[in-house]
Amino acid sequence: MLTVLFPDDQGFIITPQRRIPEDSQSHIPDFVIEVVKLTSPPLTFRTVLIVEIRNSQHWPHGITSLDNQISRQADAAFAGTAHTKVYWIETIGPHWRYGERYDNGQDTVSLINWHDITHDAASYADLQELARLVREL
Repeated sequence: MLTVLFPDDQGFIITPQRRIPEDSQSHIPDFVIEVVKLTSPPLTFRTVLIVEIRNSQHWPHGITSLDNQISRQADAAFAGTAHTKVYWIETIGPHWRYGERYDNGQDTVSLINWHDITHDAASYADLQELARLVREL
């Protein structure tokens, strides 16, 4: 799905997590993907989206720890290749939402409510909107 929303012919690259936050205390294994945008000149990679996926057994009690982990991932991205803003997607089983984080020390901000499934018209519309927002970075 991410490769459709962020195609490589538009300068996007989908990559596994490239950094682990130094203060990570999470004992819950997450699958983390980053979407980076290739820009030039000079040739640089810029993190524009962080996707964190957690097993459905963590719904809903794992939301707070997932929020904290997204914050740590965003901080690590800002210390690396992200500029002033990144978007994020949190997923716990079929539940998902997205939001944004600025490099200003503030908390992450959810831009939509949780979806309970990933394959409905509302999810499709929200993913299209997220793709538009990311392309505008």
